[in-house]
Amino acid sequence: MYQKKRTSPFTIFFRILFTACLIYSVVFIFQNSLQIAEQSSLRSEQVQQVVNEVAGTVGLGPFSLHVIRKMAHFTEFMMMGFWFMLCLRVYTRHFIKHVSWPLFLGLGTAVTDETIQIFVDGRGSSVKDVWIDFAGFLVGLFVALLILMFCRMCVILFVHRHDDRELMEPEPQPRPAKKRPAPSPAPQPQEEWDEEPEEEWEEEPQPQYQPPARPARQAARRVPEPQPQWEPVVPQQKEEEEESYDTSIEIEY
Repeated sequence: MYQKKRTSPFTIFFRILFTACLIYSVVFIFQNSLQIAEQSSLRSEQVQQVVNEVAGTVGLGPFSLHVIRKMAHFTEFMMMGFWFMLCLRVYTRHFIKHVSWPLFLGLGTAVTDETIQIFVDGRGSSVKDVWIDFAGFLVGLFVALLILMFCRMCVILFVHRHDDRELMEPEPQPRPAKKRPAPSPAPQPQEEWDEEPEEEWEEEPQPQYQPPARPARQAARRVPEPQPQWEPVVPQQKEEEEESYDTSIEIEY
């Protein structure tokens, strides 16, 4: 039977933390939208003083109340997008594949926030504010995504920190095992047989070897017959024989 993998306690802790931060950021946005114009203006003036004091130390000029209010909208939705991406990561590993969910919900939250301001005394809605809120939400998503990619790269480098050393240094080869001699078989008990008296055998005499008799050689060998000797013919005799031969032929004719 298939057993579901158990979720680690760290994952459960971060799920609770990031979900709570996301819910608080949405509640904080809607709470500011429900304030009447006087309260919203008073809070914006207080924030303006603090921002101008900090900007003065850096050398930046004073910001107007209108710019402070737009920056407040941008920052609120940026924090919402940041917590939304972290919350999506702890619930699924394929958070880039499901990034359409936070985009849709971020745009829906911006539209809802501007719609609430229609029903509040002294407040009004604007399409421009919707795009500012959604732009802040996208920046928050992008910042959280960069942080997640950086953390993942650090984890990969930490896990594979010894790979280069293993490539440079050859792996130690195991020593060849010594061949032990095969154990000799255990001596088997020999069966004892009743010894019988050996019988004595008499050997028969073998005949001695005698070579076969050879035929007697002939007493006298055959003397070779004398061969005829040829004598050279003298030229004069040869001419006389030819003349006698010719005369004899003429006489017969």
